[in-house]
Amino acid sequence: MKIKMHPLHILRNNKMLSRAGADRVQTGMRNSFGKPEGLCARVGKSKTILSIRCKRKDTLKIMEITKECIYKIPGKQRVLLSKNWGLTKVKILEFVNKSKRK
Repeated sequence: MKIKMHPLHILRNNKMLSRAGADRVQTGMRNSFGKPEGLCARVGKSKTILSIRCKRKDTLKIMEITKECIYKIPGKQRVLLSKNWGLTKVKILEFVNKSKRK
């Protein structure tokens, strides 16, 4: 398994007071950097989030598991079956043909 997107973006919150006379106490949006609250990964459209390599017989199980995991990630995701051999850039047919020649 290879995770391609990592949470590097820091989420910050500038807490604001909500009581009477709060405008005299706080500075508003001046110096509003905020405290760190969490991390997130900024992912664009059609970017690969996760790559999994498995045996041929286990592909259906892995596809089902990843489809279940999609519901935990916000946004719209798709599960795709690659035409490459493992995590390389070599196509499956090319790899099989080269291995048969040897």
